[in-house]
Amino acid sequence: MKKESAKELKPVYIIFGEEKLLLEEALERLKKKLVGEVDLTLSYDEFRGSEANVDSILGAANTMPFLGSKRLIVVKEADKLTVSDGLVDYIENPSEFTYFILMADKIDKRSRLYKGASKKGYVYEYKSPKGRELPKWVKEKFSKRGIKISDDAVQYICLNVDNDLMRLQGEIDKICLYHQDKKSLGLDDTKPLIKKSAESSIFELVDLIGRHKKEMAFNVLNNLVESGEPVTYLFHMMLRQFRLLLKTKVLMEERRVSYSKLMEELKLPPFVVNGYHEQSRNFTIGQLKRAHELCLEAEISLKTTNKDPNLILEMLIAKIIP
Repeated sequence: MKKESAKELKPVYIIFGEEKLLLEEALERLKKKLVGEVDLTLSYDEFRGSEANVDSILGAANTMPFLGSKRLIVVKEADKLTVSDGLVDYIENPSEFTYFILMADKIDKRSRLYKGASKKGYVYEYKSPKGRELPKWVKEKFSKRGIKISDDAVQYICLNVDNDLMRLQGEIDKICLYHQDKKSLGLDDTKPLIKKSAESSIFELVDLIGRHKKEMAFNVLNNLVESGEPVTYLFHMMLRQFRLLLKTKVLMEERRVSYSKLMEELKLPPFVVNGYHEQSRNFTIGQLKRAHELCLEAEISLKTTNKDPNLILEMLIAKIIP
């Protein structure tokens, strides 16, 4: 992930990426660096590309700041802005008394705007942490608050929260607030506070199936349905889970691949692969093949009959558990 240089502030910044949290954090870092040069109460204007037009934005950028040496203009949702020659020209020759920041989910790298800004070193892309980077990102968030968190607690957080940094940040904030007097946290401190995602609940459901806990599996399924998760989505998540477990089992027990090769084959983060590896121990290859076959039968039933989808899923679980 690229970060803006702290050595020299630039007149223009184009920061983009799908994770809004990373963009907002980058904006806050820039604002802190500008505190000595910009009066953020009097010389700060914020626009949204979905609402503003280029002329009004450029008009503000070319207006002398009030009782200050510099002005800050921020344009969020810049990818929704209708780009004009005037904007491209401004990037080429920006105002000397304005800091101009464009924020976007994505940007056309073939456009004149991107090419011109990139040539001048104004473009910064913020990518979501993947694989081993995600647990490290979570750990660093706690560390910045002066809290040391155990590896198993970090793994539990990553497994049970969707790969959505905004939600992850919210869960981290909640944990830190609840344990504000602690300097170190373990799994027992974090586990009760994490609200599981649908994906992690499916993981738990399949784990219960593997351990022959039929009633508990039904309870997890019912909780997911009652929370509003579509039955078709839950089914396809179960099907995906059994496919990955079967692939994991075959690779580890029949092909005897290394753990690093397993991660390469599954194309999943290490902490997720570790979860599948551990869960696969609850099944034989034969049981996983049978579960996969039963899932395919259930899929046909869901698509071709008028049976209650909830009942089809419950019957599927009952058939898989011996």
